[in-house]
Amino acid sequence: MRLFLTGGTGFIGQAVARKAISLGHRVTALVRPGGSASASALAHLGVNLHSGDLREPQSFAAVAAAADGVMHTASTNDASAAAVDEAAVVAMLTQLQPGAAFVYTSGAWVYGNTEGLPATETSALNPTPLIAWRPAVEQHVLALAARRSIGAVILRPAMVHGYGGGIFGMLAGMARQSGSVRIVGDGRNHWPAVHVDDLATAYLSAVERAAGGDSRVAGQIFNVVAEEAVAVAEIGEATRASVGADRVVPWPLDDARQSLGSFADALALDQAVSGQHARRVLAWKPHGSGLIADLSAQGRFQQINGA
Repeated sequence: MRLFLTGGTGFIGQAVARKAISLGHRVTALVRPGGSASASALAHLGVNLHSGDLREPQSFAAVAAAADGVMHTASTNDASAAAVDEAAVVAMLTQLQPGAAFVYTSGAWVYGNTEGLPATETSALNPTPLIAWRPAVEQHVLALAARRSIGAVILRPAMVHGYGGGIFGMLAGMARQSGSVRIVGDGRNHWPAVHVDDLATAYLSAVERAAGGDSRVAGQIFNVVAEEAVAVAEIGEATRASVGADRVVPWPLDDARQSLGSFADALALDQAVSGQHARRVLAWKPHGSGLIADLSAQGRFQQINGA
């Protein structure tokens, strides 16, 4: 398949590109002008690079339209994220040919606190403020795609880990600087988790099946979750051990908001999320290490390499 990927130099996008190339697909990735080490790594894999700007849909929409499938993993991750995301998906979906596939990246944070019960794709949504706009974009994607006979799929990944990247890499970096791991709240909350390589496998299953006209996949939403609920207290301790920090320190939510804004509310969520629907319909079988084991392995790797 000819695939177009946004966010190819990002944590998730790099894993998706690796998986797509390994399966023999022809991949074009949107990259920022000027080049970067991450873009060079994509090129080395065999990915075709298209220079453009997510904030300027006209810079890439026509290239996306030539693809059999689009996987949209990019975000500005700032105050403009909602408007930029909306404009980008509308531009691509408007130009994609009927019969093409479009995979949109949402996330488990749209469920908010799940009150101890595993959320499924039919659960009510209560998005944390940081991504309160996402459910509306999800529905816009599904509606516009249906009108244009495009096989759209919404993926809602859990907290993504692997290779010391993503949010967990950020938390580890903060711990190295301060000497302690700060967890928002008291640590009694839980996060669902998925390894980035397993997430990439889900993207490729979704885009291939949607492009193939699988009615069980096109127009559907899937949680991509390997572990339903991992205790944040355990995550904090594993992070502490991995970076050699002194201690794990509770961070009151009001105080955390002063530094992190609404991101703090997302980190304070207490969630259990089911990934069984993706396992059944996408035939998705996660094989990556669990979150705690992955954090521990990262610590051992750094010790061996003197980091």
